[in-house]
Amino acid sequence: MPTNASADVVLRFLESVGRRAEAEFYVQLFRAEPREQFGAIAVDANVARYAFEAVVLHLRFLAGLGLTPVVAFGAFAPVDAFEHAARLVRRLGREGVAAQILPVGDVEGIIAACRAGKLPVLALTADEGASPDERVDRLGALLGRLQSRKLIFLHRPGGLRANGALLPQVTVPGDVPSLLAARDLTRKERAMVQQSSRLVLAATHRLAVTITSPFNLLRELFTVKGAGTLLRRGAVTARHEGWDGVDRARLRALIASSFGREPVDAFFERPVLRVYVEEHYRGCAVLGDSPFGPYLTKFATDREARGEGIARDLWDAMMADSTTVFWRARSSNPINEWYTKLADGLLKTPEWWVFWKGISLARVPDAVAWALAQPVDLPPPAQGVAATVP
Repeated sequence: MPTNASADVVLRFLESVGRRAEAEFYVQLFRAEPREQFGAIAVDANVARYAFEAVVLHLRFLAGLGLTPVVAFGAFAPVDAFEHAARLVRRLGREGVAAQILPVGDVEGIIAACRAGKLPVLALTADEGASPDERVDRLGALLGRLQSRKLIFLHRPGGLRANGALLPQVTVPGDVPSLLAARDLTRKERAMVQQSSRLVLAATHRLAVTITSPFNLLRELFTVKGAGTLLRRGAVTARHEGWDGVDRARLRALIASSFGREPVDAFFERPVLRVYVEEHYRGCAVLGDSPFGPYLTKFATDREARGEGIARDLWDAMMADSTTVFWRARSSNPINEWYTKLADGLLKTPEWWVFWKGISLARVPDAVAWALAQPVDLPPPAQGVAATVP
């Protein structure tokens, strides 16, 4: 386990890639899990050859936080996998980071290494499978045994791009056919998408795969926005008419987790139009009725779910049933940037920002006044603490 001093050095470094509070949240989240569940990092052969020191640096920082990812070489090019793995173990050893080469099938040995603070390093040579399908399947089977929820492919160009712009998320399987049909991807990137999709769909536990640059690994791990392309299965969302069928205790816990404070009792006493809930209560959208159409009174995702795309899935499910919607969020809410991209317009006051979508301009002033007059669902955030969701 790292000392408080070493962890603080790493957290100060993380301030350069995102907000310190955000980084601290993810550090605490990752540390709360068994060490072997942190995830796996698959290092591409070109990264091993030309960005090796970046990999060493980031693994050293992760070790400084007490995090022990499984590191794998050879998923797509197995020829030099063992040499790359051995070189990494030697290099990390010189940095004071314990690492050990282990067979991909030695699950107990990998768990023991993680719990002892050693980085398990895998060499997916031709012996582990003659094709990328076989080697990646063995890695996926290991992640299933470890119950790891993330696999990161380190790719020199970073995340995938479409028309020159970074693709932050790909929903599997829905977005995959059009992505593979696009001309932007290289042959290796197409293989990564195909293999990632197979792993995500085959996983019996929740698994997400990210493709990112070796230089952006910490940003990908410790910020909500990330720094690559996330491939994940779309969330399953249940729609409820009013409060019927909603587990209010679980919904209360979700909102409390999201905001850091519980909703007032009156929130559950007010009638609502529809409630959308992710199947495991990791996200929700609560719509009330108004003279101007549906009013979004609460939109929340579990803190652990941020960055997984659940918010967008909820939004899409909600908008599939509504041509108009309006809502308000505290002016200090960091998610307002995301809301601004979704809305047709907004009005700012010192305390609230009011957003609308699909409402005619003639009705906007009255809708804004109606939103600002609504009772609060949550006590205000503590002094100096910004809300994280509306």
